[in-house]
Amino acid sequence: MTFSASRERGIRRLAFPHNKMSPSPLSSNLHLLRVASSSLASSSRRRRRKSRLTFDGSKVKSSNKEEDDVNDDILDAYKIPSTTVVTLPGNDEIEIRLLDPYTIAITPYENREEGLSRLLMYIEGENESKERYPPTQPLTMRYALDSDGEILGKTMELYLGPRVNPETNPAAKTTENTKTISAKVAGGELIAVMPLVGMATEDAVRRCRDIIAEEVEKTKAFELDGAGFRVSTFGPMYSLRPRDNEVSVKVTPKTKESSK
Repeated sequence: MTFSASRERGIRRLAFPHNKMSPSPLSSNLHLLRVASSSLASSSRRRRRKSRLTFDGSKVKSSNKEEDDVNDDILDAYKIPSTTVVTLPGNDEIEIRLLDPYTIAITPYENREEGLSRLLMYIEGENESKERYPPTQPLTMRYALDSDGEILGKTMELYLGPRVNPETNPAAKTTENTKTISAKVAGGELIAVMPLVGMATEDAVRRCRDIIAEEVEKTKAFELDGAGFRVSTFGPMYSLRPRDNEVSVKVTPKTKESSK
């Protein structure tokens, strides 16, 4: 995504909000789900993949169903853990997803190549213990906004896979070359998600975010986080082909008091 130089000038680092959350108990996640589902009065469904992709974005090929099942299991193991999906009434493109806690490697950046290069160095072994991590998807960019909707800063992140656990198997420490990267626990939250196929330009992304805001407001069930949004990219990192992207914003179920 390309943003104007005026918005990038002087922005060197964005401190990712520290997430003190350890993996939430299942009961906490189920509570969020019950609040979201009952508020929407809508049936939930599992999101279906339109196609199965390998880590480099190419379609999985196999000659029989057993191999397909193995491919599906491998891919599912490296997906960001999302437990439930609720489709917004009135707009079936927008989903409310409940994300389980998961560990990410995250870095501030100014241009896409810079951030991606740092992350790839880290997951390919440029860390203290020479640990290598799977090339998971999606690649996610977070954008922090000020009160006027202007971009304050950006971070880029990758999921480190299911083996990483902050308590039993923490992420490897960085080296001098990857010192801008930190490992954080993400997830444990609800997000509103809308697909975006093609180039994730600033205008296209902001249009998606505006649509999400409008549709979420119509439900009267959620508060939209105005402090930022995310863009997740699937498929080959360097390709001229249209990519599958998702624009997402954190949401919080409204309480009876906040709905008054």
